[in-house]
Amino acid sequence: MSKAAVRKLLPWFFIGLLMVITVGPVLWVALSSLKTAREIISSPPTLWPATVTFEQYRLLLFETDFLIQLRNSLIVGLGTTALTTVVVVLAALGAYRGQMDWLRNLKFVAILAFVFPTTLLIVPIYEVVAGLNLIDTHLGLILVNVMLTAPFAFWLIEGFLDAVPREIEEAATVDGASRWAIYGRVILPLIGPGLGTISVYAFITSWTEFTFSSVLLIDRDLKTLPMGLADILAQYNIDWGLLTSNTVLAMIPGIIFFAFAGRLFIRGLVAGALKT
Repeated sequence: MSKAAVRKLLPWFFIGLLMVITVGPVLWVALSSLKTAREIISSPPTLWPATVTFEQYRLLLFETDFLIQLRNSLIVGLGTTALTTVVVVLAALGAYRGQMDWLRNLKFVAILAFVFPTTLLIVPIYEVVAGLNLIDTHLGLILVNVMLTAPFAFWLIEGFLDAVPREIEEAATVDGASRWAIYGRVILPLIGPGLGTISVYAFITSWTEFTFSSVLLIDRDLKTLPMGLADILAQYNIDWGLLTSNTVLAMIPGIIFFAFAGRLFIRGLVAGALKT
């Protein structure tokens, strides 16, 4: 094989390898959820199910707390996304478009927030949430998730606001628009890709968060999907059928959310990559 052919095939080889690494485990879990319990643990393992069955999904939906956990995760995920977006947008407008220049320094604090492992924050955060009487409530977990997502989102939104020319705001001011009208009708539509980016980031982060939810939520009826998966793994005899079917259904809301906000998310990533 010539060197030119190798150069052409090499990128496709790495793309195929990357697809196997990323998509392979997801496909394996999805196919395993359609197998019988005996076939899932059979040796040697099989890729395609010999007999397709939806029994695992029936057990999951009608004999476990999956639907309750799904509802709880949606409450926490959407609540975190909405509150993160509002907090970050107000803080960013004050820092980068208002008279609160000192807020710009918070972006350095945002970077420092990722230096320390989140597990070190469990005790102080628990004490704060307990002081607010929000232990074992979804609101307490939402506030903690916002604490985790807002710093990076605040740092991320700066590039999108800086890309909006100030001449546009000046023109709107000349036309008689108030500052809040400029924010709502001019700036926010122009930074739509940035809003999509931080909303996807906040939703996925809160959707998969386990550490703080396992500490702050005690009531069984308040548990989220990651806690439900942990309960299955904590059993002496792991039910791999329930585990795989739970995993598949837990991915669907995230996929749906990304399908709606993904276009803005991708535009945001591309825009961020092109900024200098």
